[in-house]
Amino acid sequence: MKFLFPLLAIVIAPLAAHANELSEQVIAEMNLARTAPQQYAQIVASQMAGYHGVEGDRAVNDAIHFLQKAKPLAPLASSNGMSSSALSHVLEMGPVGGRGHKSGNGSQPWDRMAQFGKWIGRAGENIDYGVHDARAVVIRLIVDDGVSGRGHRKNIFSSDFRVAGAASGFHATYGAMCVIDFAGGFVETPGKVASRSGSPVAPL
Repeated sequence: MKFLFPLLAIVIAPLAAHANELSEQVIAEMNLARTAPQQYAQIVASQMAGYHGVEGDRAVNDAIHFLQKAKPLAPLASSNGMSSSALSHVLEMGPVGGRGHKSGNGSQPWDRMAQFGKWIGRAGENIDYGVHDARAVVIRLIVDDGVSGRGHRKNIFSSDFRVAGAASGFHATYGAMCVIDFAGGFVETPGKVASRSGSPVAPL
């Protein structure tokens, strides 16, 4: 038993590193879709071939058509403060298997962002559950199967959003969750960060 805690430390360290890397990859993947939507239409068509979800193949076809017609947008800048905001939601909701944008104390995404800095313009949030792959997360949010109004897709391709932060981690019900926060701009509060130290993270 005396070796339990050192063993856990050895195991959790690479898992946390994987979660951090995945979060960075999600931002990069969204930027690929924003800056090269026609190229990303081909990626979606390849990755989602044969997919039949809530809407059958309608959602995939709709996403491909959207990307084929979309104008390239500037990439999203990455924000440590907004990543901390996203991480705070992962760490609260993940271990208890919670869902949705409202936290346990009733706060909304913009409330969480305000804990780590000042968001400017509009603000929004996307959440995906159940996958550990950055490309799969972004494609699912762009396809937005079963979501009225394609709100997740609209967030990714909003010209009002110029900065984003992402965090991923363990989810008790779905295995993993990824939270992405967006804003028109963000002024960081120096030294204010969320930490996943001692918290469970997504298994590989």
